Amino acid sequence: MIVALLGKAGAGKTTIAEALERITPDSFIIDGDDLRAETNNNDIGIDGREKNMHLGYSRAHWLSDLGFTVFVAMQAPIKEIREKYLDENDIQIVINNSGPNPKDDKGYNKNFSADYSDVDMEIEFVDFNAEELYNKIFPKVLVIARFQGIHKGHKIVMEVAKRLSPNITLALRVDEDDEIDLEKNILLASEVFPFADVIKSPDLDDPNEEWENFVSQYDIVVQGNPMVIEKFQKAIDDNKIKLKFVPRVGHVSATKIREAVKNGDEEFARRNIADPKVLELLKEIK
Repeated sequence: MIVALLGKAGAGKTTIAEALERITPDSFIIDGDDLRAETNNNDIGIDGREKNMHLGYSRAHWLSDLGFTVFVAMQAPIKEIREKYLDENDIQIVINNSGPNPKDDKGYNKNFSADYSDVDMEIEFVDFNAEELYNKIFPKVLVIARFQGIHKGHKIVMEVAKRLSPNITLALRVDEDDEIDLEKNILLASEVFPFADVIKSPDLDDPNEEWENFVSQYDIVVQGNPMVIEKFQKAIDDNKIKLKFVPRVGHVSATKIREAVKNGDEEFARRNIADPKVLELLKEIK
């Protein structure tokens, strides 16, 4: 995900990026001034701005594709270039600074003209609070799962969630025949996916209303099991949440991994688990 922090020179874009980066898992900052110093690009005319924007946003797009959250702190006044690199999951914010701006006196904002007509969010630098801004700009994403032996397919699900937002909650449940108890699974998932807040989900036999109330605390639910989706379908139909459907990928399954461990085939398990800690837990319950 890319977060484009826009506005005049001296508006506070870099300061806000640094504050958000400190509390955002797996994140990077791309700063317009740093790029200019790196490339000796001192041209603040249209050509210089275009070169700086292409460089900054192409790097941000690359890092975003790798699963990182990238804060781009640069004026980026050209809408068409931003549109080339940003997609619907990315965020744009114009930073306004009503206080003293030292860069105005140095001429950085002389004849400043920008097209931010596609940007819906504006904040005042003097009023910003990093934690409040974090919760304001990043959608709350909920992943609902069992994860009875966390494997590569589960890792894909969590990577999908990371591309939607760094603000992720993983809700685990345990069904009647599951072998890994909920407390141990929550501890394991917290280690394997440290970027997520891991909690307990409702049980599958709980009333639909309870599921609907639970998921309605979030903005997006990541799920691929139709039986689970049915439990909160009304919340989707009422537009209380959005659903990101993730189909099952590949032939690997937690059941096959657990069976392999029981049968002494640790090589199969190692190839398919998401983290070595998973194998240790499975060997405990063997």
